[in-house]
Formats: sequence, structure tokens, C-alpha cells
Amino acid sequence: MIDSMTRGRGSRFGRTSRKGLVPALMAASVFAALVTGCSSNDDSTTTSSPAPTGALPDGAQIVQESSRTTQTLQYVHMGLAVKNIPSLPVETVSADVTNQPQGAGQAKGDAKVRLKPDADFTQTKFLVVDKTLYAGDGSTYSKVGDAVQIYDPGVILDKDKGIANVIANVQNPKVESREKVNGVDTVKVTGTIEGTVIDPIVPKIGEKAGTLPITLWIQDVAPPSGSATTLPSTAASPGTGPNLVQAVITKDSGNVTVTLSDWGKKFEVVKPGN
Repeated sequence: MIDSMTRGRGSRFGRTSRKGLVPALMAASVFAALVTGCSSNDDSTTTSSPAPTGALPDGAQIVQESSRTTQTLQYVHMGLAVKNIPSLPVETVSADVTNQPQGAGQAKGDAKVRLKPDADFTQTKFLVVDKTLYAGDGSTYSKVGDAVQIYDPGVILDKDKGIANVIANVQNPKVESREKVNGVDTVKVTGTIEGTVIDPIVPKIGEKAGTLPITLWIQDVAPPSGSATTLPSTAASPGTGPNLVQAVITKDSGNVTVTLSDWGKKFEVVKPGN
């Protein structure tokens, strides 16, 4: 999925940015195979438009900066949408995810999944608290089981297996252009990624896949003014900096779109029954 950094606000390139209740047993079978990642249908609808041209950054440099920024994130909203990859048991996922408290990450959101390969998709809401997964309709939840064995939200922001690691392991990154994605000024970067690297975020996509094409849209803002290596690695990201806005991983004739937003925005998960 690198050190903490103080985010600058000025653009390095002359721009600035920003139903029904599902039974516990069914939910367990879903989330055991469900993506360890999570955005609403709105999130998965990308609005892209060309941004003004100008001097473009080095691909390796901006990828490194984004990875460092992402590694120190503690809160994020993540969206996932699958298109034309029938082997994945999920169509959309939307959730707020945190790796706090350390070792017992929490999440809340909803997912559209199918319980069997040839079944219709079913919508369910879920949350994770105290390492326990619950599924329900948003007002009533059933306990599913140990989240570590079923769905571990902390992986999303895990520095070794999460999004930061994915960004850092993009091979042959090449900056293509500037684009506005979901209202945010970004730099578009293309490259490839090993399936084993992306699998913790999108399970099964890497099966027998080898290397997959990936495109990143990274927020077009300035890197930190000082050297990242001198900053404390334990400091939490305030949500600014060259954050990843969107990633698209292509497999055969399909793709998975991951969107990130609300970087560093805190939220709470209320344990069912409390």
C-alpha cells in the first residue's frame, strides 16, 4: 500500500485543489470474498475534463510524493466500482475507512454484491468496530464475526499492503496530462502494477493476472516544502498534499475504479446496541 509530511497549499504547477437486512450467515459468505476496500455509486461516476496545459512533473517523483502522503492517512472515504470482471463478487462498495485505533481499524458503509456467481446483486450495509463485522439495513445490524477473518478495513490504509504500497509499486510511471476528476485538479499517470500488489485492495483481480495496466489521478498540489525524510513518520496526515484521487486497474476487457475523497476527515462508528 514513507514519511509524514506537512502539505503545502500552493500548486507546484501553478494550480491549487481539493436494502434490506442481510442475514449474518449470508453476509459472512459475502464479506469473506469481498473487497477490502470501499465508494458510493456517485463516487464511482467520474467526471473528467482537460485541465490547462503546462510543465508536467516527473512520473516517478509525483508517484513517490503521493505514496508518502497516503501512507500517513488515518481516515479516508474509499469507493470501488467493478465493470465487466465477472470473477469479482462485488459491483460497488462505499465506506468511510480508518486504521484507528492502530491494529483495529474501523469502517462503515454499504456494498452491492452477489451471493453466488450467477445471482443478482444484493445491497447491504455494514460496519466494523472492535474488530467485529456487522451487517444490516443501516438501523439494525447482525453480528457477522471476526473482522480480521472476514473484512479488515485497516488494510486499506496499511502502509505495507494498502493504497500507499500500491502507489509506490507502480512500474514505469508516465505523466500523461492534467485533468479535473470529480472537481479536483489532478495529474494523470499511467503505468503497470503486479497483481499480487493490488490483490489486498481488490481480492481476486490479481489471480493469474501477472502485470496489469493502472492509471492514477493524483491531486495537483505542491509537495512539502522540506525534505520528507526529516519529518516524523508517526504524524497523521491532515488530508492535504498530493493525494490519490482515483485509480483504474484494467484486466482483460474490464476494470476496477477506486476513488478516494475526504482525506483525513474524521468520523465515528457506533457499535450496534450502544
